[in-house]
Amino acid sequence: MLDRAARLVLPMPAFGADPDLVAGTALLPGDRPVLVLDPEGLVARAEGVRMAAADAAEPPGGTMADARRSMVRATILVVDDSITTRTLEKGILEAAGYRVVVCVDGQDALDRLRAEIEPVDLVLADVEMPRLDGFGLLEALRADARFRRLPTVLMTSRGAAEDVARGLELGADAYLTKQTFDQRALLETIGRLL
Repeated sequence: MLDRAARLVLPMPAFGADPDLVAGTALLPGDRPVLVLDPEGLVARAEGVRMAAADAAEPPGGTMADARRSMVRATILVVDDSITTRTLEKGILEAAGYRVVVCVDGQDALDRLRAEIEPVDLVLADVEMPRLDGFGLLEALRADARFRRLPTVLMTSRGAAEDVARGLELGADAYLTKQTFDQRALLETIGRLL
């Protein structure tokens, strides 16, 4: 814990927030708004993710240990300019047993992949980002023979039919919207693609 202070916590508006994870908002000095996370909700969600991952990982004719070893080896590259989203996605994926690497935008992700710092098994990317957006990242990945088959999931607030169609036409393996975010659906989608 870095600091402790009394703050008025206001209820979180419904748009874009998961009421099980976010208790509300507060203002820091200088009128900087912050989300106030609900520790009990986070713990409950993490436990639910672990149980869902364990259920989904039970292979027919295999052992749970085999499934866990397989999941630990999978590395997911999370690409989002929002630190809150990156942190949430990283926590969900790590709780499910995946190794997670994060990048702040599409250009950062493309540079990291091209440098071949480490193998990546799947990319989970936002669409709206500075420097290189998710559509541009997807185009670059599909144009490069090394990454043409790299499973890529777009998860974004852009849920219009034309955005979904564009993402899928560019080669996204899945297109999920943040407005209807469901971590079980995210984990099932990733599990299906790996």
